[in-house]
Amino acid sequence: MTICAPSETRVLRWTFRRDHESVVCELGLNSDDSAYELRLNPPWNPSGFTTELFDDAMAAFQRHSAIERILIDEGWMLEGFESERMVRVS
Repeated sequence: MTICAPSETRVLRWTFRRDHESVVCELGLNSDDSAYELRLNPPWNPSGFTTELFDDAMAAFQRHSAIERILIDEGWMLEGFESERMVRVS
């Protein structure tokens, strides 16, 4: 019998807006805490979120910064930032 114990992980979420479109960028650990996931849901991608995996937080934050710079250069504005604890069953 396997016992599922809930655990918490923090997810960082940035929301960018341009006109009537929004882009959400999330950074958090993957389901087994082995890598950092950077998820992006651009409106130009009809299949939804794209996910990139990183071995360390610094590389994930550098990639997020690069994406943010591209969005800002293309006229997007940071609408909001959230830091949320997510409960998951492991």
